[in-house]
Amino acid sequence: MVTLSPDLQIIETLSPDLPDELVHEILFRLPPDEPACLFRLSVLSNPWRRLLSDPDFHHNYRKFNRSPPMLGFIYNSEVNSVTHFVPTTGPCPPCTFDPQLADFIVCDCRHGRVLLDNGKVSMELAVWDPMTCRRKDLSDPCRSLFYLGTAVLCAVYGCDHATCHDGPFHVVFVGIDAEAGSAAAYKYSSETGEWSTPTSELALFDEHDIVVEPDLFNELGPVDDGYVAVLHSVLVEDSLHFLLMSGPQGSRILKYDVGRHFLSMIVLPAAAAVHYRSTILMATEDGRLGVAHLDRLILHLWSREVGPDGVAAWAKYRVIGLMPFLPIGDPAIKVELIGSVEGTNIIFATTALGVYAIDLKLLRSRKLCEGQAIRPFFPFMSFYYPVSAE
Repeated sequence: MVTLSPDLQIIETLSPDLPDELVHEILFRLPPDEPACLFRLSVLSNPWRRLLSDPDFHHNYRKFNRSPPMLGFIYNSEVNSVTHFVPTTGPCPPCTFDPQLADFIVCDCRHGRVLLDNGKVSMELAVWDPMTCRRKDLSDPCRSLFYLGTAVLCAVYGCDHATCHDGPFHVVFVGIDAEAGSAAAYKYSSETGEWSTPTSELALFDEHDIVVEPDLFNELGPVDDGYVAVLHSVLVEDSLHFLLMSGPQGSRILKYDVGRHFLSMIVLPAAAAVHYRSTILMATEDGRLGVAHLDRLILHLWSREVGPDGVAAWAKYRVIGLMPFLPIGDPAIKVELIGSVEGTNIIFATTALGVYAIDLKLLRSRKLCEGQAIRPFFPFMSFYYPVSAE
């Protein structure tokens, strides 16, 4: 039996003779961060399900409410490498994790899709849609390269990402040639079902860097020992940006231009270039590449700005003390940054008390869950749309 709130009971009694457009205008007012409302209405009857699964409703609901809410987050436990989905909106519609994906780990999440890999040398990738439980399996594009990072994104230019779950997508794979000390990227197209040829090789270290032996790329390890790790990417305009942590040599940002299929390097602000788990990338609210760096409990924010001469440079635009609004618990346990929401002022951090979402505009935090062994952390941003029964 479906239990409805008083507001939903009023909506349920709407006359079936009303035009769909008018009913849609009423349904647009249902809060997107309470997906259970749409789910409960969708199971009342087939006519309601038909209305709520209409692509026109999806598009206009997205347009009316603008940014999609965070329905939950996905992470890999550092203790047992198990992938978890944690809802953050209270009562949440059913979301079934494919049992065949139980041995996979999450490596990216964007535009309603989740990218997973099997965590083995013979890499296998899968793109999973939590809303429909559909999946697409991909092969490793190049087993001769050491894996650095992967990303998934919608392939439709100018898409509002309201109804693109079943549309074309790209997967980007960035790898390294250990002997040459260079990186290259491949792009998968769901429309062709094939991986592209690699980008031109990009040297990761120049003559000013400390010489890096190839053995250092053989496995991931502590950055303090000089090993290399790439954190998950952020998308700014048509480019993906990966934070490459390289220990004593400092850090870099690998920039992959999706449209041009071109890989380049960006140097981080000096203060944020050598600290593991204290620095994350952001896609700022005004559409720029940003960096957040935590020095104890002082947060430093930079954005990438283009000057009148056309040259891009970092500009520090804010310093925020987190102590007044972020509960930290045991001060002996370091606060760590673990992710951000693209195009917003929201970042995520772990403290001794658990995982918190930090709103940099309102200067407040919200606890999401217990635990510290959560990294990487991927917010699942999406509107909830009931799937058509047809």
